[in-house]
Amino acid sequence: MNDTQHRPGAEMLPTLLAERAKGAGNDICLIEAETDHRVTFHELDEDARHLARNLRSLGVGAGDTVATMLPHSVDTYRIWFGLTHLAALEVPIGTKYRGRMLEHILADSGARVLIVDAAHLAELAPVLGDADLPALATVIVRGGASTVGVAGDFKVLSLDELRTAADVEPLPERAEVAPHDLAMVLYTSGTTGPSKGVLIPWGQIHATTLGAFPDGTFEPGKVIYGPFPPNHVGGRLFPCLGILHGVPVVLRNTFSASAFWVDVQKYRCTTTALVSAMASILWNTPVNEYEADNPLHDVLMVPLIAEYDRFQKRFGVRVCTDYNMTETSIPLHSGWDFDDWRSCGRVRPDYPGYELRIVDANDNPLGPGEVGELVCRTEAPWTLNAGYLGRPEATAEAWRNGWFHTGDAFRYDEQGRFYFVDRTKDAIRRRGENVSSFEVEREVLDHPDVIDCAAIGVPSELSEEDIKVFVVKRPGSELTEALLVEHVRAKAASFMVPQYVEFLDALPVTEATNKVKKSELRALEAQRREQATSVAASGSAD
Repeated sequence: MNDTQHRPGAEMLPTLLAERAKGAGNDICLIEAETDHRVTFHELDEDARHLARNLRSLGVGAGDTVATMLPHSVDTYRIWFGLTHLAALEVPIGTKYRGRMLEHILADSGARVLIVDAAHLAELAPVLGDADLPALATVIVRGGASTVGVAGDFKVLSLDELRTAADVEPLPERAEVAPHDLAMVLYTSGTTGPSKGVLIPWGQIHATTLGAFPDGTFEPGKVIYGPFPPNHVGGRLFPCLGILHGVPVVLRNTFSASAFWVDVQKYRCTTTALVSAMASILWNTPVNEYEADNPLHDVLMVPLIAEYDRFQKRFGVRVCTDYNMTETSIPLHSGWDFDDWRSCGRVRPDYPGYELRIVDANDNPLGPGEVGELVCRTEAPWTLNAGYLGRPEATAEAWRNGWFHTGDAFRYDEQGRFYFVDRTKDAIRRRGENVSSFEVEREVLDHPDVIDCAAIGVPSELSEEDIKVFVVKRPGSELTEALLVEHVRAKAASFMVPQYVEFLDALPVTEATNKVKKSELRALEAQRREQATSVAASGSAD
């Protein structure tokens, strides 16, 4: 690490925001695409401080967890940076979550306060009414004071009232945020059990922000476009980039193909990121008036689609790619000039000093071309996750032998390029979401006519994966694929709803532990798809 600017002790983002507020306070910091609401660096910093004072009056303090269920908005960052003044931790919850997932995160995080948009009260009310949430003391509603259907042993307030309330006692002076201070708790997909809360230090946020794009990408005049929700590292990345580089950021809560080029043209956006499903959708969309002569220049595409080169030429952009997960800070990056689009890139050469290995089941290093699990560590402390909230055993398992185990299968070549092969875990990657097969299965098993089931990811026409569930139903049941899909749709987030259902008499299981052998199901599915492709090719030839 030869860049001393980014060594431990470098300024963390809350400190940078305060400095931007003083030195370039009237510059635009954030814009909401849906509402055109804009705030300057000074306004965001002042709003965060004011909100912190009023949250403190509700008893929020150091180490407390505050759950948020909000669209990607300016309020997201008023709250996040406000909580930083209190040394409290935000726990963002996806706005599509409902039922058991909502209950699990609220209970597991021990959230003292919940801040929720009024639009999601209907999904939340049953959880608040029935769940055992002894730590929850206050529910704050954004977008109005409506509390219809919300009941429980907690106080209910309006965020608007809280934001506009007179200042209470001043905030005590807090020491400058350090790399080891925790920034938030992000829940990541559970694969063999419920979702786990990842403890993310500010040092990790800083390292992720520094490594997202190649050096030299940002300069005065750049405008960042962030079409991701705020309960993902990817969503948080965009405002962090804006604060780090002093450029405006346009937020859109979720990706919209019809709005993408309209937003880019309206706000003169130059820089964005796309998961491959988004890139495929844009690539397959008919040419429209807004994409022509557009200002977009820099695209981080994860992973690259096969048509990436034609994508660059059609839209007049350059693309790069990387590899990351909630627990890491971008260990692999391609840069703008790469020589194999199938690769995730090479080991990031700068801060925080990444070291990567491909290892076997016993953590022994493997050589070029051999497939094993990707493990990593860094020279700089606090630039990777600090473990899992309330789960010391899971933390020890992930961090065994001094390396963080990603759970992803990789290989590398003689030129130092790394290639993602498969997931050693059972998470399914669907349209930018890491979906827990365990949680999909739990929703399916909740149907009274289902005896057993297994969920896997299958290739999607839009890249990444779709969800398929293999189901064993009760004898004599009249359950159909459509009825089961509707059952899950009514209870779970939309990205958890299976696209395919297949009924089997029994699932393949191991003799000793009776665990479902998903490898056999994946192999069966791959064989079928290969046969279907062969038949289609044969028919075409005829």
